[in-house]
Amino acid sequence: MRATGDQSGARLIAADVGGTYARLGLVGVEADGGITVLFHRRYPCANFGGLAAILRRFREECEAAQAGPFPADCVVAIAGVLQGDQLLNSNLPWKVSLAETRREAGIAQLHLINDFEALAWALPQVPADQLQVLGAGDGNGLRLPVVLVGPGTGLGAALVIDQGGRTGVQPSEAGHAALAANTPLELDVVRLLQSRFGHVDNERVLSGPGLVNLYQALCELRGMQPRWHAPSELVDAADEGGDLLAAECAALFCRWLGSFAGDLAITFRAGSVCLAGGLAGHLDHYLRQGGFMQRFLDKGVLSDTLRDVPVYTVEHGQLGIIGAAAWHAAHHPS
Repeated sequence: MRATGDQSGARLIAADVGGTYARLGLVGVEADGGITVLFHRRYPCANFGGLAAILRRFREECEAAQAGPFPADCVVAIAGVLQGDQLLNSNLPWKVSLAETRREAGIAQLHLINDFEALAWALPQVPADQLQVLGAGDGNGLRLPVVLVGPGTGLGAALVIDQGGRTGVQPSEAGHAALAANTPLELDVVRLLQSRFGHVDNERVLSGPGLVNLYQALCELRGMQPRWHAPSELVDAADEGGDLLAAECAALFCRWLGSFAGDLAITFRAGSVCLAGGLAGHLDHYLRQGGFMQRFLDKGVLSDTLRDVPVYTVEHGQLGIIGAAAWHAAHHPS
């Protein structure tokens, strides 16, 4: 994969920290902008007392693997918004202070960026043959501007734009904007969630925990007792075919996600849309049943403007790490 920048032989630590897993890589950035992940590890966030503890563990494993001197620069792509020294995030098992993390981890230069901003920085580096067509794709890759949407532990969204011939990224917190209901059933779901949470934002439904919220609401509306309490259990039950309500829930989730993605596409007049995030991969079968694209296109007089907008899915993998390194190369050229 390639990144913008001309750091000759630079090495840094690039990390992608979500609500469930932290992926860390020792990354090399070449003079021509090429990015190589030299050493990589993944850690469950719940097993650590904080971000600094994960960085220290990664340093220990780098040293044990004789991966060379530990770099002074570290970029962490992490869910949330940095306000002053503190990260605002509802999905992590611990609080994050930039200054304390830098001190406790022994990192000279530590940068925190939004996790979906990092994924967006990685998108232009993804080869066209690694994009899976969901709708209207022609196999020629992404056209800017690109709307990136990712349901996972939370709901991420970002925009990849052209800034005078250079790639730029606009992060967002669209996952915390109000959830829009489009059918009587969705209105009933929103009413139930509103009585439980107050403000009902998009990720109350369009995320892993949101999938469970949606299932519990459907159970209440149907007078049934919930059988599943984790997203993985619910998806497995839907895939196995023995639980019709679980399957209905997965299909409704994908239709609702299609409506959200279509809203973002017309808001930003997107040239293409890309779905990432772990949940998109787990629900791929339901995304391809047709409900997602039907709702994506259901925008009244603007429906025709979306028919030629390609929609793709992409595996997350090491994209967050690559994107964090690409962000550093673009913002800190040597």
